[in-house]
Amino acid sequence: MTENLKLNDINKIPCLTWNWLKMNRASLELEASSDIISEKKEITAAKKGEVVYLPLVFEDGKRYEHEQVITAEENAEITVIMDYTSAKNAGGFSSIKTKLVAHPYSKIHLVKVQLLGSNYVQIDDTTGECDDSAKIEVTQIELGGSKVYAQVKNELNGYESKFKSDTAYITENGQILDMNYVVNHHGAKTDTKMIVKGVVGESSLKVYRGTIDFKRGCTDATGDEQEETLLMSPTAINKSIPMILCDEENVAGTHGATLGRLGADELFYMQSRGISEEEAKVMMKKAKILSTASLIPDEAVRTKIEEFLN
Repeated sequence: MTENLKLNDINKIPCLTWNWLKMNRASLELEASSDIISEKKEITAAKKGEVVYLPLVFEDGKRYEHEQVITAEENAEITVIMDYTSAKNAGGFSSIKTKLVAHPYSKIHLVKVQLLGSNYVQIDDTTGECDDSAKIEVTQIELGGSKVYAQVKNELNGYESKFKSDTAYITENGQILDMNYVVNHHGAKTDTKMIVKGVVGESSLKVYRGTIDFKRGCTDATGDEQEETLLMSPTAINKSIPMILCDEENVAGTHGATLGRLGADELFYMQSRGISEEEAKVMMKKAKILSTASLIPDEAVRTKIEEFLN
């Protein structure tokens, strides 16, 4: 049996902009199975160097709800690697919620690799909290699925706490990728670095919202967000809204966005070396992904990404 799901206010931006831009939030309506396969995991790291691998395999026509709570105790370090896979043409609905709690002087590195079938719809929500001198890193690869809504929100509560994210994606053949990244600076001398890069291909849509919010009291905080987007088709649609909000005087925030197409000079250079235009495009797409994938400390997962790209 199936039921009709109507979801509003997905990936809602913290400070609303003009409605006609259609970037304040996303909404979703779909038919999904009424039978839910659910799972919850709690992972706690008490020492340095812990690595946990969480593969999630999705079947065609199924509906999943997964939840993870990952905690790093004081002075602990943990890497959690999650990859989502299914058959190439599989479809279904997946909802994933991941909560990260980094206690003082700890570090969490979360890796999420999405390699779902071409008809899957997914909502992926990651939240984090950092205490004094704690750090959270998120490495995210988005390649599969039909419609994917990915949100990462982090609270830098503690003194000198840090957040870093590296995201890479490819959208093509009608895919929709909707992203919302938000970091709230509460503690003094906190720091954020967000990097997003990817390729928007034929008849696809990519939306990116990136917000660094300097709250009152976060004196000497710093934040930087950078986006690189390569458009591969005249039918590709890209929407980006980098945002810095500020309620504290002594802070430093920067953002930048690069949007472009594969240039004539680049094509000429490659063709002069026997590389066709189509081969050049494939090389450029792979380069965007593999540079970020190199941050994943697991060779088997990196190999799965390369195989998916091929």
